[in-house]
Amino acid sequence: MLQLPLNIRLDDSARFDNFSVGHNQQLVTNLIDLAHNQSNFIYIWGAADTGKTHLGHALCHEVTQQGLSAIHLPLSNTDFSPQILDGMSCMDLVSIDELQLVIGEPDWEIELFNLYNELKNENKSLVVFSESPPAHLPIALADLKSRFSAMEIYKLESLNEEQKITFFRQRASVRGLEVSDEVIRFILTRHSRAVSDLIKILDKLDHFSIVLKRKITIPLVKQILK
Repeated sequence: MLQLPLNIRLDDSARFDNFSVGHNQQLVTNLIDLAHNQSNFIYIWGAADTGKTHLGHALCHEVTQQGLSAIHLPLSNTDFSPQILDGMSCMDLVSIDELQLVIGEPDWEIELFNLYNELKNENKSLVVFSESPPAHLPIALADLKSRFSAMEIYKLESLNEEQKITFFRQRASVRGLEVSDEVIRFILTRHSRAVSDLIKILDKLDHFSIVLKRKITIPLVKQILK
C-alpha cells in the first residue's frame, strides 16, 4: 500500500465480517464486490451511528488485501485542507467520510469535483459517506452535484431493536461473555441505544465482570451503569 505522509490510520477491528448488516446486505455485498473488482463509484448516506465509518475502514482493509492501494479520509479532521485531495487519484480507492462537513465551501467542492473526474478517467474507485443524499445537500457547484447524483446511491439503514440485541450478543460472545436477551433488553430500554454507546457499555461490563468475578445480570448492570 502506498504510504502517504498523513496522520490517517484505519481501525484494525473494522471488518466486513464483524459489521452488523441488518437490512444493508445489498450494500455490503456491492462494497465487497468493489474491493475485488475495481472500479465503482458509490455514495452512501445515513444517520449518525449507522456504521458509515466502520464500512469505510472495512472497505479499505479489503482493498489493500488485494494488493491495491486505498485511503479513508474523514473530513472532520481539522488538519485537512482541500489540497489534501491533490494527487489522490494515485490511489486505487478513495473513501471520503463526513462529506456534509465541507459542502458549501468552494475550494473543497472544486477539489472534490477534480478528484471525481481524475478517478473516473483512471478507472479507479470512489466511495463517499454523508449524512444526507446528494439531492438534500446544499452543493453550490452544480457539476459536482450532478456527479454525486450519478453515483450508485444507498441509504444505510439503522439496526432495529432485534438486530441490536443480536449485535450486542455476538459482540459479547467474541469477548467470551454470556449476556442474556433479558439483560440486553434492559440495557436498550434504560440507556442509549446508539451502537457506539452499546459498545462502550459492553466494554464496562466486560471489565467489571472480570474484576468482580460475577455473571452479567440485571443487578450487576444497574450497579455498573447507575
